[in-house]
Order: sequence, then C-alpha cells, then structure tokens
Amino acid sequence: MVNLQTVGSRHKCIVVAAVGMLLGACAHKPAPAAPQYPAVPEQSVRLLAAVPKSPYARRGVVTIEDRLAAISGDAWLQVRAIAGQSGANAVFVRQQHTFWLRDPQTKQRVRMERAVYQLVYVP
Repeated sequence: MVNLQTVGSRHKCIVVAAVGMLLGACAHKPAPAAPQYPAVPEQSVRLLAAVPKSPYARRGVVTIEDRLAAISGDAWLQVRAIAGQSGANAVFVRQQHTFWLRDPQTKQRVRMERAVYQLVYVP
C-alpha cells in the first residue's frame, strides 16, 4: 500500500529541486560588453583588398543589393558612412555575387549584384 503523504512529499521535493535548477540556470553573469569604438570620419575609412592580418575587431556587416546597372560610387559612400558611424576604420569585401532576378513589375529579368562588406577596426 502506498502512503499518500509520502507521495506528496516526494512530489514536493521534485518540484522544489526543479524550481531550484531553473532559478540557478537563470542566475548567470551577463556577457562582458564589447569594447566601444568612437565614430571615425568617413574620409578615414579605407577599403582593403583582402582580410587584414590579426589583430582586428569586427564592427559589423553591410549588404548592398541593387541592379548591376544602378550600382555606382554611391554604394561605397553609403558603406563608408555606416562604417564610420560604427567605429570601423577599414572595410573589405567579404562576398560579391552577380545573379539574375525577375522584376515583379515589368516581368523582365534584370541583372543584380549583392556585395557583403565586413566592417573592421584595425589598430
């Protein structure tokens, strides 16, 4: 025969243990904050030909996608502005891809380009 008081106390013990584990899992230290880099002037942001040698700090990624015929120096100006605001002093092209896409309005195929820029701070 099973004693109901014992079963109840076993469940209480399991519940208390489970709650303790959940609270213990939630009480963790927050990750240390990433170092803050002050904004740099847009004119000082350099376009690198390749990935820089270490050490460098990644500051973000910018993706520009537009019609190949429409991409001009404006894209580089936009990337420089974003890089300067984020504290990056250099940029390199991480990925560049040209592809065809059907324009939903004209139903014609247009040639598109997607460029992914990595923003970095090189000391």
